[in-house]
Amino acid sequence: MRAAAKVWSRCNRAPPYLIHNSRFLIQLFDFFEETRDLSTIEIQARYNARQGLQMLVKQQAAYWKQRSKHKAIKESDANTKFHHAQATQRMRCKFIRMIQVDGVQIINHDGKIAALTDYFKSIIGVPGSSQPLDFLPLYSGCYRPAASITDQFSESEAKAAMLSMNMNSAPGPNGFGPLFYKVAWGAIKDDVMQMLRQFHGGLVDLQRINRSHMVLIPKKPDAVEVSAFRPIALAELLLQNPIQGANCKTPSGNPEAN
Repeated sequence: MRAAAKVWSRCNRAPPYLIHNSRFLIQLFDFFEETRDLSTIEIQARYNARQGLQMLVKQQAAYWKQRSKHKAIKESDANTKFHHAQATQRMRCKFIRMIQVDGVQIINHDGKIAALTDYFKSIIGVPGSSQPLDFLPLYSGCYRPAASITDQFSESEAKAAMLSMNMNSAPGPNGFGPLFYKVAWGAIKDDVMQMLRQFHGGLVDLQRINRSHMVLIPKKPDAVEVSAFRPIALAELLLQNPIQGANCKTPSGNPEAN
């Protein structure tokens, strides 16, 4: 679904010359207005071009402002070359180009994966084992809740819970936020309800809650040692393909550890 969403985004993305075309239409109608009166359709077309141009410029400025993360500059300068350079430099700093282990420099991708995997496995540990416990005898003779509270989740309850979320919140590690579920609810509600039914029946592997995507943040400039990176985990609940442990990623999106 994520791959299909990316393909759809590329196919429906606004063309790069849309801003240029909007400016051309505005200048063209302004030129016509100097020699004759514009018709109602022409006036409406110029108005639509101005509104579209204003929205596109705001979107472009917001994109570069969010990418650069530079807060010491005025809002009016959010789309300057300085912000473009700041955003590009910030993106370059995220890549782990070299890892040093015991004085040996590792630059190939597989070597970096192995070095980071071994290090973070040594400090994070491995999943342990536990004996199943039966808690029902502890509550024998106690008050039991109404049957309606323990019934299976209904579609209306799931939809109401989804709509109560903040639609503008940041998406999770899978790239989908609450707004996606609201817009695509008609297409994905069957999958969501299937997961809820499995959760109610105790068939969902809850160990998957502990799976997370890990991003390595350098603790200092020009960090090269494996211990010079701080892992930050973004937890998510996977509905399919249960995998135990943690999946570690560098900021470039490459898996580093399991």
